[in-house]
Amino acid sequence: MICVKKLFMLDRAFPFYRPERCLREGCKSTKIWGHGFVLLCIEGYAEPLPFRRWRCPICGCVYTIRPSGYWSRHSAPVWTIAEALRYRLTHGFWNKTLGPSRQKQGHWLRALKTNIKAHLGMDFSKGLMEGFSELISRGLVPVFRFG
Repeated sequence: MICVKKLFMLDRAFPFYRPERCLREGCKSTKIWGHGFVLLCIEGYAEPLPFRRWRCPICGCVYTIRPSGYWSRHSAPVWTIAEALRYRLTHGFWNKTLGPSRQKQGHWLRALKTNIKAHLGMDFSKGLMEGFSELISRGLVPVFRFG
């Protein structure tokens, strides 16, 4: 787990967690090398923050350890995404005080609808937030966009 506030203060001196084994299914090599840093934008911070990258020399897989509560390729925490969608579905309009732009929140809603259709089927009728929870329980990111 990474504390974003502590990372902001310590920058590259932050004590990053090193995976014990390769995370790619089927590899599980114990040789993991440091692979530099990558700058990632995190919601609420004006400048990108440096995150440590790791590389498996056996399979070539490269990964970045992200803060807990953040999905890959998303700068907003999971709770912010869930709250934005819940607010929109409950009130019929976007929450302007939440932080992320209306456009970004709209991307999340469209991606959620697409993922529900793709993974839960066209006949899924329990509602969008129930679909959100079901996708998470299946180990999927409900607002992941392809392409």
